[in-house]
Amino acid sequence: MISTYNKIVKKKNNLDFSLKNIDVQLKKRFESLPNIAAVVKKYMSHEKELLTNITKIRSDYNDTEPISKNSATEKQISQWLGDVSLVLENYPDLKSIDAVVLLQRTINEHAEQISASERAYNASVVDYNTSITVFPNNIIAGIFKFKVADYLEIAIEKRDNPDMTSLL
Repeated sequence: MISTYNKIVKKKNNLDFSLKNIDVQLKKRFESLPNIAAVVKKYMSHEKELLTNITKIRSDYNDTEPISKNSATEKQISQWLGDVSLVLENYPDLKSIDAVVLLQRTINEHAEQISASERAYNASVVDYNTSITVFPNNIIAGIFKFKVADYLEIAIEKRDNPDMTSLL
């Protein structure tokens, strides 16, 4: 019984760790936004609306919550990054500027790291949920009130292409 309990606790701790990793990746992206905004400002001064939006996003961020809990802020960040990508597509001469190329790479790297963290979290959910639902572990999990964890699901707005008509 003690061994089974300890295994479940280890899996639960791994699950919590995986969720924190998502927060780390989201925070890393969030904190890099001022640098991204500076590059955008320098090379796309005609796109003032983008800079206004990023300033608003940063001011709306709730410092007391993990970034993964700031879903409205996360949605705005994703929208903003999509807007930046569209502007770069509309102005192909900007793509040759080293700073803008670096900007595009940074955006892609953040997206890949967040996605990898989300996959790791969902793998931890499978491992943890399996450990508390199989017999005889489910008996011990029930005694100690371990609950099934929820998977991270991609929000509808992340699956769909962002609406870019406001920039056209």
